Amino acid sequence: MRIYQTLLLLLAFSLFSLEIITANNVVVNNLNRVGASRDQVSFNVSWDNSWNVTGIPRNHDAVWIFVKFRECEAGGPWHHALLSTTMSQHSFGPNITYAQPISNLDRFGNPGNHNTGLLVRRNTVGTGNIVFEPITLQIVGSTDGTAMADTAEYDIKVFAIEMVNIVEESFYIGDGLSTYHLFTQGTNPRLPLRISDEGVLALATGQSGYNLTLSASFPKGYAEFYAMKYEITQGQYADFLNSVAPTTALNRAYIYNGYMYNMQQSGSDYSSNYPDRAMSYMSYNDYMAYLDWAALRPMTEMEYEKCARGPLDFVPGEYAWGEATYIEARNVTGAVSGQEVCSDSAANLHFYGADYYCHGGSFGASSYGPMEVGIFARDTTLTRESTGAGYYGMMELSGNVREMCVQVNINNSNPNAPSNFTGLWGDGILNASGEANTTAWGNGEYFIIKGGGWNYHQDRGRVSDRYYINYHSGYYNTRYSDMGGRGVR
Repeated sequence: MRIYQTLLLLLAFSLFSLEIITANNVVVNNLNRVGASRDQVSFNVSWDNSWNVTGIPRNHDAVWIFVKFRECEAGGPWHHALLSTTMSQHSFGPNITYAQPISNLDRFGNPGNHNTGLLVRRNTVGTGNIVFEPITLQIVGSTDGTAMADTAEYDIKVFAIEMVNIVEESFYIGDGLSTYHLFTQGTNPRLPLRISDEGVLALATGQSGYNLTLSASFPKGYAEFYAMKYEITQGQYADFLNSVAPTTALNRAYIYNGYMYNMQQSGSDYSSNYPDRAMSYMSYNDYMAYLDWAALRPMTEMEYEKCARGPLDFVPGEYAWGEATYIEARNVTGAVSGQEVCSDSAANLHFYGADYYCHGGSFGASSYGPMEVGIFARDTTLTRESTGAGYYGMMELSGNVREMCVQVNINNSNPNAPSNFTGLWGDGILNASGEANTTAWGNGEYFIIKGGGWNYHQDRGRVSDRYYINYHSGYYNTRYSDMGGRGVR
């Protein structure tokens, strides 16, 4: 039996080291197949700078954990494991617990194969590192119907992705200033709109003031959800390519070295020299395939604004840290991926500014491209503004790479038609072409790009900016050097 220990996000962490240092990262190790019927997996999980706070922002961070398996000798497809919905059949170390009970119900309460993973958080109120806490999970099948047989030997992978809890509360969309921002219908000047529930919602878009009405099923951001703490990294994407069918990997891989992007292929193995850098050169089909594979889903543009702004009043022209001012990032130290630090004091925005280049670290004398995720989180005692964090603790919502999101309206030829996206989670498997098979994601609809990136003007990093709207299906397979994203659950 071969067991894989998979590390899906390693910020300031060497791939071949078990040394814990002061930076955010998540590590899975000591993975074993256990249980009387050999249908359990046990492992340890660690991550740094965890929190569970009752004061502002009244939330916690968490880790999304899911399991893939395939027969050793037979090879064939990787199966996405289903976990028992009886929580007593799982066990957790003393300092962690589940953030939500595992359920086979979707977000609307309909039964199905939705028990595709679990969210784990620190057990008590407080902050600090989670160090090698044991977890044992009961596997009850897979989303494609393949059972884990007692008599068969399997390759097993456990994946872990750092997440942030976005609590249920009201918030504003729009800021009265940014390009094409969303706003309250019939207002002039265009007033931001307070979102206070997930019901049917009338709103206007800044593209010539079109009005539309979103259905109750469209995720507006008011209800509780979990979002990736960081943008998808090149290392995470390589892990994805290494855990899908070879033909799927060929469709979803872009082998190239440039603009601080690196993806290599050696036979059927994929890797990156910059596993901790934000993933770029990712098409919309790549993005949706990754999220479907991970049993997550795309973020809507309204959820993006909630993640950045939180429940606070809007600030015209604000960035993700709640201010309309920024400090450009230009210089880094450290030449090993995972150990770089931005050396510009209080820098919080990586964009095409006064200096197009970055200097130092693995950038060398001068280069350009995305930085490592979380690079501005220099110290847990710094302010939200000086770390560039969103209200709930998410990093690089403004700058670094542009983030693909679900747009509120279907297309530009009929801009009053609302999106049909319902926010159902992925099922861990892809179609024969290596694309997401979750039809509820509104395949063929336009998408929007939020947050700005390393190659763009500072205005594109503003929370409410909608300059890059109406990317139609003709762009679904287009890859840009500054386009990435993150998922939610």
